Amino acid sequence: MSEQDSPSRHASFPRGITGLILRAAGVRQDARPGMETRAHIGLLQGWVSVAVNAVLSVVKLVLGLWSGSVALIADAVHSLSDVGTSMIVVCGFYWARKPRDSRHPFGHGRIELVTALVMAVILVVLAIEFARFGGSRILSPRAVDAPLWMIGVVAGTVLIKHWLAVFAHELANVSGSPALRADYWHHVADALSTVLVLAALVAARIGWVGLDGWAALGVAGFILYAGYITARDAIHPLLGEAPPAAAIHQVEIAACSVNGVRGAHDVILHTYGDDRVISFHIEVDAAASALKAHDLAEQAEAAVEQSMGGKAIAHVDPVDRSHPQYGQAESTLADVVVDHKELTDFHDLRIDGPAHRLSLSVDVVTVTGLSNTRYADIEQAIQRAIRERMPELNDVQVTVETGYH
Repeated sequence: MSEQDSPSRHASFPRGITGLILRAAGVRQDARPGMETRAHIGLLQGWVSVAVNAVLSVVKLVLGLWSGSVALIADAVHSLSDVGTSMIVVCGFYWARKPRDSRHPFGHGRIELVTALVMAVILVVLAIEFARFGGSRILSPRAVDAPLWMIGVVAGTVLIKHWLAVFAHELANVSGSPALRADYWHHVADALSTVLVLAALVAARIGWVGLDGWAALGVAGFILYAGYITARDAIHPLLGEAPPAAAIHQVEIAACSVNGVRGAHDVILHTYGDDRVISFHIEVDAAASALKAHDLAEQAEAAVEQSMGGKAIAHVDPVDRSHPQYGQAESTLADVVVDHKELTDFHDLRIDGPAHRLSLSVDVVTVTGLSNTRYADIEQAIQRAIRERMPELNDVQVTVETGYH
């Protein structure tokens, strides 16, 4: 889960009907953020969605069969699919709140993303089916009998679906749940598709019978787009998306707040629902004892855990800045990084030896997305650039690392 998606104590508590429902369900405004609170909110939204969509699907199906509108029947099936996907949301939150076990030591939080992905697949399949129905109706148009009272009822379902979408959106903002955000898009697609159906019913009263099939195609388009958005937002975290730059910066600031830590780099974040694992490297004085370095690592881990939450793991890199030419080497590397667009940073700079046998070693970090087949060429290019600026060096060792953010 990305930083902006994390539930917060300071997230704005919804007002109006949504706020009343949350309070009636026992969700307090000062509730502690976490999986238990998010699951409570998710289950609430899921069951409300199941109940409302079950009623809407029956109403639309009865009216669709009565009027003969294939677009309205398709919209009824869409609402019925919302019942199924909302049940998936409910089951997903029941599963996500399960405590960690020996096979899943980081908990079950990522089941929310799997839930959203399953919903996306269902949406895409439904979109294909609705497109097929709509195309058939366009080729063979049929009369649609839609009295004014029926149009009024369908318009009422749009308002109900709009509220359900707002309800899901507000709860998604409070909880930070990707599954609820996916369900919000599902409700939006359903409301917009019903608007198209409404337009087709009105058109049928003035003789535009063929619009019913085109409206069914429009419904399919909305569902397909909702499936794309849902899949995209679920797949990226599952694949391991880059953390926000602000989160990386927060880790670096927290680690460097410890007296004796001279720098932090190689920050990697993994999230599993509420559980977060953070690994990073810290630079300490090479003259420090092993006991002192270990103590600094534990202090840095504690500082990061207090700032970010989760479990922090620090690796110690001893750095000797006492060499007379360390400052020149550091300035040289900074210029080299600026001159090479493939690089973003450097660290673990070491310079050793007397003036006639100077050796330099450094790790350079590449931009993300760069193929590792380029590493050998980059290594040679950086070595040449360093030697041109510091010809007195006897040995230059460059290690190329992948950037993770």
